[in-house]
Amino acid sequence: MIRVLHILDPELKGKVCEVLSDWRGFPAGNVPEWFEMDDADYVDILNEIKRRESGMFDDEEHPLDDPRS
Repeated sequence: MIRVLHILDPELKGKVCEVLSDWRGFPAGNVPEWFEMDDADYVDILNEIKRRESGMFDDEEHPLDDPRS
């Protein structure tokens, strides 16, 4: 288990909270510090952050500028 308060990198914490806000319906910026994620949930969140940063949409496997698309 990991809690939001255990994420020390402020940039990563902000990205995790953004995904949690979208997925769990928390108001933006109001994810409680005590909120717990199991390992699988945390990995899913990290994968979602990576997907968003790579420019992929929900139904795509490859980024927009990837020639494999």
